Amino acid sequence: MSVDTNTKNKNLAPYRRLNHQDFKILITPSLVGMAKSMRVDTKGGFRKKLVVEFDDGTGGACEI
Repeated sequence: MSVDTNTKNKNLAPYRRLNHQDFKILITPSLVGMAKSMRVDTKGGFRKKLVVEFDDGTGGACEI
């Protein structure tokens, strides 16, 4: 997984957009095709940490 906060002048058309509270998440088409389910959450108090759990249907979730 990678994080890119600079999206100015980039073609974002292929990405699926999800809204999560105060920010937007862009997901690549290949990841959307592989995911059975995905859970996005924030943890922490002052310094927030983004937590993603990805389930591809093989019996266990991967935490990224």
